[in-house]
Amino acid sequence: MSQSRTAQMVDIDLDQMKISCGGQQAVIAFDPPMKALREARERLVQMDKDALRTLGRDDISITGFVPAYSRPSHLWNFTQCLLSLIFLPQPTVWQPGSLLYGNILYLVPWFANFGARYGWFLWLLMVPIHLTEGVIMARKLGRHGCTFLDAVWWKWMGTCVVEGFTSFARLNELIEGKRKEKEAKKH
Repeated sequence: MSQSRTAQMVDIDLDQMKISCGGQQAVIAFDPPMKALREARERLVQMDKDALRTLGRDDISITGFVPAYSRPSHLWNFTQCLLSLIFLPQPTVWQPGSLLYGNILYLVPWFANFGARYGWFLWLLMVPIHLTEGVIMARKLGRHGCTFLDAVWWKWMGTCVVEGFTSFARLNELIEGKRKEKEAKKH
């Protein structure tokens, strides 16, 4: 997989093109052969579209990351989910004598009692949901050419596992923006 990222076309003529990848050369024949080299661009664009469709890939590649702090509501969701993942399974955090209880939760004892009693159960619900969202995110990133070998993949996955659905909203915005840029270049 990583070798294909360094592939280069080394030669092209009316009948074929040669590609160098990972120290090896591959020859791809044109069927039917081209009549003139000016057809090359159109043929290669169509070959790219066919290859992407066969691989189940989208023509928009993900190379960037939009952090949760780019939108206040997403930052709020990220923060709440992170704190929930940390504190929900720990009943002692919700009880009198803890730092959290002594500073904030004493104001809402019914909420502290609920957290101490049912926090672990909520955590057991939350973790599989967020892990499932992570699997969905990994597949979506893969369709857009982003793999676990890319640093940006880890950023998207990390935020998705913590915050869930709001990371999808940012990714979809990024994809839509790239799609609009691509469409604008066509005209």
